[in-house]
Amino acid sequence: MKIIRLLLVGACLCFFLPCHHAGAGIILNTLQEYGNGEPGWSGGLDGIFSGSGGNTEKILLEAGGRMMWRGHADRLRLQVSGGYEESAGTETARHAVAHLRHNHQLSRPLATILFAQIQHNPFQRLQSRWLLGGGLRHDFRNDDQGKVALGFTPMLEIERLEGEDRHLARGRLSMFLHVARQLNEAVRLDAMGFWQPLFSDLSASRTVGNLSLTVAVTGALDLKLGAAVEDNARPAVGVERTDWDTYVGLGIRL
Repeated sequence: MKIIRLLLVGACLCFFLPCHHAGAGIILNTLQEYGNGEPGWSGGLDGIFSGSGGNTEKILLEAGGRMMWRGHADRLRLQVSGGYEESAGTETARHAVAHLRHNHQLSRPLATILFAQIQHNPFQRLQSRWLLGGGLRHDFRNDDQGKVALGFTPMLEIERLEGEDRHLARGRLSMFLHVARQLNEAVRLDAMGFWQPLFSDLSASRTVGNLSLTVAVTGALDLKLGAAVEDNARPAVGVERTDWDTYVGLGIRL
């Protein structure tokens, strides 16, 4: 029954979620909590399809999903997302990302972090980018009213750019700050930021930010608003330094 519920939710979101600019690339919020907090499996699906013809010919398709298993001290989550956009027969955006993360709660307030991520975006000349890392998270606060957490994860980046015959492997530091606040019974604010400099050159960094506001409308229905940005201080030749995205739409809680 839970699988059927997930499929129904995904179908509903195909109608509810707004169409936004896909060319900005995919920026996942891998830190935001979801599910009911109980042990076991939880997850969700979302998707967008938009098409137009006549004077304006355009197709936009975006889809994503998440699954999480929660145990007494462990949490395992998988998130995937991707999108495709075409205008007048010309491809204008294509991107995909998958993120696998494991957390183990040590003696509070510390937890371990292990993750692997693969990303593809030819509009950033990015054929593939693997991120493999592990580290620690410190929860300064984690209760029903909010969360403040700081994380530190050295990681290996293996990247291959369009037009190049070899992969480039290098080390990065990834530091993040996650702040969430339950403003009242119906409104929750969630913000996260990453700073990811190269070990060999701290000025060659990536910065990622995500801000979202969730408003409980009625029952399991939420209104969601947000913005995301990714800044690469050393982008590939011919690629813009900053990608950004905004969104507003409806969501269904499982």
